[in-house]
Amino acid sequence: MKISVHFKNFAIYILLLVLSIVFASFFGGPVAFVWLYAMILIISVSVLYIGLNYKFLAIYQEIEIHKVSKGEIHKYRILLENSGFLPIHNMALSTYSDRCDLLEITDGQLISLDVREKMELTSSINCKYAGAYDVGVKSLTFTDPFNIFSVDLNVLYTFKAVVRPKITNIANSALDFENLVNNTGFKSINQVEDIPGNDMRSYQSGDSLSSINWKVSAKFSELMVRLPNPMEKRSVTIIMDAANWQDSKQNLEFLKMRDFFLEFVVSAAWNFGQQNVPLEIIYPSGDIKTSTVDSYESFMEFYNEIADGIFYRSDAVKTKLQSLIKEKSVDYDKNTCILIKEDCRDKKDFCSIIG
Repeated sequence: MKISVHFKNFAIYILLLVLSIVFASFFGGPVAFVWLYAMILIISVSVLYIGLNYKFLAIYQEIEIHKVSKGEIHKYRILLENSGFLPIHNMALSTYSDRCDLLEITDGQLISLDVREKMELTSSINCKYAGAYDVGVKSLTFTDPFNIFSVDLNVLYTFKAVVRPKITNIANSALDFENLVNNTGFKSINQVEDIPGNDMRSYQSGDSLSSINWKVSAKFSELMVRLPNPMEKRSVTIIMDAANWQDSKQNLEFLKMRDFFLEFVVSAAWNFGQQNVPLEIIYPSGDIKTSTVDSYESFMEFYNEIADGIFYRSDAVKTKLQSLIKEKSVDYDKNTCILIKEDCRDKKDFCSIIG
């Protein structure tokens, strides 16, 4: 709650109050004291008026779809209803202009509602950061009937948007650092998969029909199959070392940090996917969770979850993740493990290989 005093009108009120006290002191009588009591009650009546308006004002906010994407324009709607018995005059709407753009609703827009009146406002909305955070209208400013002071009060029910990050190439250059050390590509544990080779033999019971070479079979008048050749298939693990800002998740600094963090991880997953590299992603989602991204479908499943799915259920989960990172740091027999830190003051350490 924030109270703003209109100094000019407040000074006039104090002057009239003093004159009323002097008038009642010198002349007395019911008229003088009725006027004095009325001046004294002005502030109390104003506070009561604002309190009742705030209590009986119902607000409902929504965006046309459940999950939006950063930078995309969507439809936003807010419904205001005065269910009380007093009119609301010149109530100002304060918006989250630091994190979203409401193109048809301005910050500080004045709204007046008669008794039992409803008003619906619509606007296009553009959310600036990836993650889950409050958008739309954040507070209401009420002014007393005598224009002496104003009170800024948070809306009773905020609206949280779930904003997915952009899929960009911001991770590409950062992920090339390993190739500078190992020009054969990303070092990893050798995962072997069989592909049809050039060597042939006669068909045996149990061989896959897809391995039959029909042209060679026709030439030799018997079924011939290709012998499989082992092919190394590299894989990568990413650990998302997310920040644990339990009390500051609506802080603008946190939103900017989370936005870059999510966009980088999604871009990294997309980068490896285009190279057909299976990717294991370890991240906090209440507890420690592991997702495997090895197809477009698995990438989209991870992409749709990540915007509002990165959080710690408790400090113990954060400690558990740090222990896992230490284990990976000394475990050199496993596949490539890339650590991505969210709360990193030195951008050089934001992305590093730990195993």
